[in-house]
Amino acid sequence: MAVVFLGFAVLVAAAVVFLTAGRGGEGEASAGADGSQGGAQEGAQGSGTESGGDGGGGRGEAAAEDSAGQEQEDTVLFEDELSVEVASPYTYVDLDTDPPLRTDSRIDGRDFVLRPNIDGVAFENSSGGIAPLPEGGQAPDKAACLDAIETNGTSGADFTPGARFCVQTDQGRVASIEAVSSPGGVGTATLQATVWE
Repeated sequence: MAVVFLGFAVLVAAAVVFLTAGRGGEGEASAGADGSQGGAQEGAQGSGTESGGDGGGGRGEAAAEDSAGQEQEDTVLFEDELSVEVASPYTYVDLDTDPPLRTDSRIDGRDFVLRPNIDGVAFENSSGGIAPLPEGGQAPDKAACLDAIETNGTSGADFTPGARFCVQTDQGRVASIEAVSSPGGVGTATLQATVWE
């Protein structure tokens, strides 16, 4: 009987050890699983943050490229005040040079002419690449000038103080011109010019 009791006690002790060891293993397995899940979540969050950062960086890079494209599009070739001697019959102006070429000799590639007439000075471009703008207001940018030329392009207008124009050049550039002063015939005209590449 003592042998049976001793055998039973060994079995109970073995069962307790087994169960305790099993629960410890389960705890470790559970902790391991939880740790793995936590690690996986942290990894996912970390990679999400990183990929979100990269995604944001990608958007930032795309925005920077668009901005660079816009800056490149709006690069200014020339921006300054010009004095132009209005001579009879014409003064020719080429905006595709820096500074713009002004001469009373006929030139190829001219972008507009100033011509004295009975009303003062005419501002002309035979190809219809001039678009008069309303006086005053905000100075146009390149896109606004392109739009004005496409919708309101004409071959000529009066060059009077305060008059503003957009011009398409012979080489495809776009310019904004404002008449600062006009001689009212032969003499010196002053204009503010911005020419974009």
